[in-house]
Amino acid sequence: MREEEDFIGTVMVPEDAYYGSFTARAAENFRLSGLKVDAELIKSVAIIKKSAALANMELGMLEEKKARAIADAAREVIQGRHGREFILDAFQAGAGTPLHMNVNEVIANRAEELLGGKKGEYRLVHPNNDVNMSQSSNNVVPSAIKIAAIRLNPRLLEEAEALKQAFDAKSEEYHDAVKTGRTHLQDAVPMTYGQSFSAYAKAVEKDLAAISSSLENLQKLGVGGTATGTGITAHPEFRERITEHIKNEGLNVSASENPVESTQNMNSFLSFSCSLKRYAVTLNRIADDLRLLSSGPKAGIAELVLPGVEPGSSIMPGKLNPSIPEAVNMVCYQVMANEHAVLLACQSGQLELNFATPLIAHSILQSQRMLARCSAMFRELCIEGLKVNREKAKENFEKTFGYATAFNPYLGYTKVSKLVAEAYQKGTTLKSLIVGKGLLSEEETEKIIASAMGPSRIDEKIRKGLEQA
Repeated sequence: MREEEDFIGTVMVPEDAYYGSFTARAAENFRLSGLKVDAELIKSVAIIKKSAALANMELGMLEEKKARAIADAAREVIQGRHGREFILDAFQAGAGTPLHMNVNEVIANRAEELLGGKKGEYRLVHPNNDVNMSQSSNNVVPSAIKIAAIRLNPRLLEEAEALKQAFDAKSEEYHDAVKTGRTHLQDAVPMTYGQSFSAYAKAVEKDLAAISSSLENLQKLGVGGTATGTGITAHPEFRERITEHIKNEGLNVSASENPVESTQNMNSFLSFSCSLKRYAVTLNRIADDLRLLSSGPKAGIAELVLPGVEPGSSIMPGKLNPSIPEAVNMVCYQVMANEHAVLLACQSGQLELNFATPLIAHSILQSQRMLARCSAMFRELCIEGLKVNREKAKENFEKTFGYATAFNPYLGYTKVSKLVAEAYQKGTTLKSLIVGKGLLSEEETEKIIASAMGPSRIDEKIRKGLEQA
C-alpha cells in the first residue's frame, strides 16, 4: 500500500493502483448498487481530458511535455485500457465528482509514469492542477454523458432499423394472410397479417426518427463553463478550443450558447430519455400482441407460431412459452422506469447545479444498451423465425362476424346488426345467413367480403339490384 494525503487526512491506496486518494475514499463511502460506472462514460470523460490538455497547451496554459503525456494517458483510457482502475459504484456523490476524479487520478498517475515519475507522487502531473485544468465536474460530467450517449446511439439505431426491416419482410411474406382485426380485445373487421406487420415496421421507423431528432439536443456541450458555467479559471478561448478537439474524435458537437444554462438545466437528457421510452412503449406493445396472438396452442388464439427457444416449464412436459416477447416486456418496463428516474433527476436541480447526473448517466446509458440488445434479440430469436398459422387465422376469421361492416353500404347498419345477432343465435355464419335469405347471391357476398380488407368503391350493380328487389 502507498500513503496519500488530502486536506481531510491520510489515505491508504494499493501500491499498484493508478487511482488515488479521492477514488479510494469514494470506494469506501459508496457501496450501494454493485453496478460500476458505465465504461462508455469513463471513455467519454477521457475524451474531454485529452481535448482539454491539448487546448490548454495551445493556449499556453499547460507546458507541451506535460500536455502530451496527459493526452497519451487519456488515449489509453479511451482505448479501453486500465479498466480495472475504475472501481466506483454508479450511484455515488452528487454531480459525479467521484467518477470524475477517478479519471483525473488514473490519467495523472499514468502520465506521471510516462514522464518518468512514480504513481502517487504527483510531482510531474497533478490530477487537479493539470488534468483538471479549466474544468469542473459540473460541466465535465454532463458533457461526458452527452458524448457517451452520442457514441452509443449508432448501435441502437442500427439494431432498431434491422428490426424494422424484419417486420417489413414479414409484411411482404404474409401480405395475403387474412386475419380478424380486433379492437377492445373483441372481433372487429378483416385485415391481413401483412398490414399488421407493416404497422409495426412503421411504428419502429417513427421511433427511430424521434430518437435521432432528440439526440440533437445532446450535441451542445458546456465544457469550459467550470463550476457554475461562468468559466472561472478558464482561458477566454478555452471553450472553443476544447470543443474543436472533441469534434476531432469524430463527434458532431458544438459549444453551448449559454454555459450557465447548460450547467443548471438537464432537460436535454429528459427529451432524449423520453424518446427511448417511446421506443420501449412500441416494443412492449408489439411483444404483448405476439403473446396474445400466439396463445394456446390448443385453447387460445394460436394464429402466430413463435420460435421455441427453451423448454417452458420445470413441471409441465412439452410446454413452450413466449420467452422472447416476455423478456422484451421486462426490458421495456426497465426503460420506462429509467425514464421516470431521469425525470426526477432533471427536476431536482437547484440554483446553479443539478447534483443527480450520476443517476441520469446510469439510467440513459443502461436504457440505450438494453434497447439495442433487446432489438437484436427480438429480431434474431423471434421475428425472423415467426410464422403465421394461415389455416388457424382463416378458421378464426370465418367464425367471426368481423366482415359484417362491409355489408353496411348495401344492407344498412341496422339490418346488418340484426343479421349478426340472428347468425350468432343460430350458430351459423353471416355469409350463409345472407345467402340463405336470398338477400345476396354467393358471388355477390364473396365480392363484398373481399372488399373488406381496405378502402373500396361501392359496387353500384349490387346496390342497384338491392334497390330494385
